[in-house]
Amino acid sequence: MIRTAILLLAASVALVSGCRKRSQPAPPPAEAPAPEAVPAAPTVGPAVAAPSAPVSAPGVDKIEDRLPTAPPNSSKSNPVDLKLTEALHRYSETYGKLPPDFNTLVTSKYITAMPQPPAGKRFAVDRVHMQVVVLSQ
Repeated sequence: MIRTAILLLAASVALVSGCRKRSQPAPPPAEAPAPEAVPAAPTVGPAVAAPSAPVSAPGVDKIEDRLPTAPPNSSKSNPVDLKLTEALHRYSETYGKLPPDFNTLVTSKYITAMPQPPAGKRFAVDRVHMQVVVLSQ
């Protein structure tokens, strides 16, 4: 009986000590073997071409980048142009995105004319708060 208990104890100690994880660096990944040539399966019916990726003109996905951007939260420390901010909000509600530039607000009839910023200042968009602010140049 004691002999069986000692054997069980020794076996459990061996199991517990063998289950520890060891911190060793992972071996470098082995290079994948070259794929072997596999004959193509015969097809039934006309071949279907894979869909191609959409083609876009260069710079089309970056069109918003022409709208001057103000530093985040700059509307808290700089004057806000309410007329342009309102037009910006109405445009973005209609189209679901920002206009590519301020002149688009004029051509889309959201404002009648682009106002001139004060001398030495420029308009930019605080995109965090969606407001047009007046910044120093």
